[in-house]
Amino acid sequence: MEALVLIGGLFFIAVFGYYVVGRLGRFLDRGGISPYWDAEEEEVAKKQEAADSQSHKDTY
Repeated sequence: MEALVLIGGLFFIAVFGYYVVGRLGRFLDRGGISPYWDAEEEEVAKKQEAADSQSHKDTY
């Protein structure tokens, strides 16, 4: 009985690991996380976020 539990657990870990590695592979095939940091893009995003929060304050 103990052996069946151990074999079942090993099987579950193998199947789950196969699934996770497949998802990781697809993520990396699509480019993954961009390795480049763009300061200008970050500044535009911060300004847009500030403008959005300011417009929300004006509506209340």
